[in-house]
Amino acid sequence: MRQRPLRLRLADALGVTRSVAPGHEVVARDGGPDWLVLGLGPDPTALAAEIPAGARVAYLECPAFAAGAGEAWRAAVPASWRRVEALGPILPGNIVMHRQALQLFPDFWAPVRAGLLLPSPAGPAGPDATGQRTVLLAETPGSMLLPAIARGFGEEGFAVAEVDRQGLLERLERERPALFLSVNFAGLDRFGEVQALCARAGVPVAAWLADNPFHVLSGVRTPAWRDVHLFVTDDWFVAPLRAHGASRVHHLPLAADPAFFAAAPDRPELAGRLLFVGRSAFPDKEAFFSGLSPDPALWREATAMLSRGERPDYGWWARALGIDTFWPGLAARRVGRGAEESGLAWRELVIREAAATGALTVCGDAAWKGLAGADFAYLPPVPYGPVLAGMYASARYVVGAVSPLLPHGLTQRHFDVWAAGGCLLTDAAPGLALFPEELTRSVTYARARDIPRLARERQGDRDGLAAAWRELVAARHTYRHRARRMLECVGEGA
Repeated sequence: MRQRPLRLRLADALGVTRSVAPGHEVVARDGGPDWLVLGLGPDPTALAAEIPAGARVAYLECPAFAAGAGEAWRAAVPASWRRVEALGPILPGNIVMHRQALQLFPDFWAPVRAGLLLPSPAGPAGPDATGQRTVLLAETPGSMLLPAIARGFGEEGFAVAEVDRQGLLERLERERPALFLSVNFAGLDRFGEVQALCARAGVPVAAWLADNPFHVLSGVRTPAWRDVHLFVTDDWFVAPLRAHGASRVHHLPLAADPAFFAAAPDRPELAGRLLFVGRSAFPDKEAFFSGLSPDPALWREATAMLSRGERPDYGWWARALGIDTFWPGLAARRVGRGAEESGLAWRELVIREAAATGALTVCGDAAWKGLAGADFAYLPPVPYGPVLAGMYASARYVVGAVSPLLPHGLTQRHFDVWAAGGCLLTDAAPGLALFPEELTRSVTYARARDIPRLARERQGDRDGLAAAWRELVAARHTYRHRARRMLECVGEGA
């Protein structure tokens, strides 16, 4: 009579207790007697019944899984099975892997899977057939930043290729690129397989986090992210990321897309007007913050701060909620919900006050059209690129507002507006310390109600300011400068 199957629950790599489901996938099969089992699953006895009688079985198991599975599980492992500590250079012909292994302990199993997928990485690093080293960019459909970043690396003399996971594997089989770069962890799966592939091939991995880093990391299930070169556009996150175990964190602000320097005024309807560009919410916002809402008392305090020109940003919400651990789990999103709603309230306030000039155009999603107490001309969203650059060049002023999700962050407009020959009026965000104070003080407002006054005061020196800013951005703040800095940080600079 068959024994009842073992039912197993244990703590995974993040300390979350989970049920372990049965089931193995076939990695390779040749009909011979040698079998390699990668992860035994919840019931070794049931697994043994599925393997042909007389098979010579070796198995590899995650030590944390074996320790957490309990004595009954360990006793169920057939005595004739041989435990191995790592994959050998020559693997048996029959290989099966527990389907849930990677999800439970990705830091152990992702390198194992990388060994299966890439048994023979390419040789030493070096130029390709054209004499160039290669930078691989994780495929990110619709990315605003990726084309500009690619141009930056190209200007530094690197060949650039955008790849999906299969394309990455094919590249690593024949060459060793200088870098694999992801924007906001796109292309870096939540269990670390892509990262492990690059590690096996000796290719440094970098993630440029243009958005709130802990929001980006909230979907990641492996601690291996701590070993990635993390480039953050907001230096506020450097210390918290290091406190969470990140070993290589670098501040790398956004920059100007060189293509914006070719802009010229081409929208006469914007001449003499203020222009606000931006959306009311990021895509899938409600799903991302599902079940979360700001604390009512803190929300009242936050809105009062906004009216005074103070910033209830991500750091403020974290302190107010008493949260200092942002990964793993959803605490980062709980903090972020308050900061995101503060950002929406701030943008609404900025639009209302800018509209008081009687000459405001808002370009963004249709939700702005329902904003009460604001009389402005409305334009639907435009794609990032030449059309937007022409709008920046055409407007008298572009009005900017930094998201509280980035306490010390800047927006793409802090670079692109000036590159296009426009003039940006910006809120007083700490990230402005990146630029000379003699340039920032003339275009900065702390309270939204100061926008009309600032616009009047800049009438006489607007063009001179725009020229000085444009010169600064061209000299120090393009994506070529950022590409060079990134390569220096990962050890690939000149």
